[in-house]
Amino acid sequence: MRAGWAVAVLCLAAGIAPVGAQDLVVRDATVMTASDAGTLNGADVWVRDGRIAAVGPDLAVPAGTPEVDGRGLHLTPGIVDPHSHLATGGHNNETSAPFTPEVRIVDVIDPRDREFTLAIAGGTTTQLILPGSANLIGGQGVVVKNRIGEPLERMVVADAPMAVKFAIGENPIRTYGAKGRSPASRMGSAAALRERFAAVRASGARTAAAGKDGDAAGKESDRILRELIAGRAYAHIHAYRAGEMETLIAIAREAGFTIRAFHHATEAYKIGPQLAQAGIAAVVWSDWFGVKAEAWDAIPWNGPMLLEQGVHVALHSDSVDITRRMHQEAAKVVRYGATREQALRMITRDAAWVLGLEDRIGSIEAGKDADLVLWDADPFSAAARVQQVYIDGRRYFDRATADAEVPR
Repeated sequence: MRAGWAVAVLCLAAGIAPVGAQDLVVRDATVMTASDAGTLNGADVWVRDGRIAAVGPDLAVPAGTPEVDGRGLHLTPGIVDPHSHLATGGHNNETSAPFTPEVRIVDVIDPRDREFTLAIAGGTTTQLILPGSANLIGGQGVVVKNRIGEPLERMVVADAPMAVKFAIGENPIRTYGAKGRSPASRMGSAAALRERFAAVRASGARTAAAGKDGDAAGKESDRILRELIAGRAYAHIHAYRAGEMETLIAIAREAGFTIRAFHHATEAYKIGPQLAQAGIAAVVWSDWFGVKAEAWDAIPWNGPMLLEQGVHVALHSDSVDITRRMHQEAAKVVRYGATREQALRMITRDAAWVLGLEDRIGSIEAGKDADLVLWDADPFSAAARVQQVYIDGRRYFDRATADAEVPR
């Protein structure tokens, strides 16, 4: 009971009346940029109008600019989680049919959910929240920034590319096969996907022949699939086995849609060259394995091996427990062969690429959103704790205030 009360107070302490967006400069920190500049010792970061204005030593800034003392602290970009089910209360699968591209996860997100506070307290500033994996096509995800205390419309990154969630493998087979419905096998899953996209193409051809606007005509579910085919949306695909990923690559090529990433992707190391050639990212865990039959071939060297093969690799949470410890997930992949810079980018810059937002977030560079995290130690240390979190130059979390309000 005491622990629950402590979390509730932390939510209030971190979420009420955050400091307004302001110009500021962080002085003399160890700046882990996640950019080509690497890690800068004793550097400054100037924030102006919610964006990073400059990075470097001894920056000259306008008189009166508030200063944050970064001595002895590490500064990183805000962590980006490219696969989350945060704050949905478990209502993330519409299991009335195996194809539900029209449903939107944003419609069930509770902006007051304490999970947002837990995430930001671990340095996570942005996440792609996705539908679950019960359906072959489960609906539309949404990118949110953890602007706790704000209404949902202020949290949503409205201009992020549309993310459409697919799933292949055990989950849709178990969901529908148990009901005596299709898909009941991996063959049935692939056949159903091909049939669904063939139907959309046929519908579009009939509409065009009738002289109508194909994008505006028909059901909402068909419109979403046409957005995929037109390249205005990305497919994000839950998949574990290498063979199933190869099948989806073939189906995407036939249907004309773009796969942005395979998620979980525990056997991606088996097909790294194919993923690199197709420009498909792998969104993975650091070392999870054996959670179900299709994860038996998972290995902790998956991410580092894929990096060597030229694949975009990002780490993900898939749970609120991991989303507040993403820095520790990154530390673990260093143990299995990634460099520190590669590990940092797997939770920042490369994760931002998966969302299609690499030009805005994911690294500390001039012109990017001022999403910043101050740590009291090297973030790859198990002892590191987040001290402050800024999103678009606005402070949304302060450890000192939060700790002061939590009962001892």
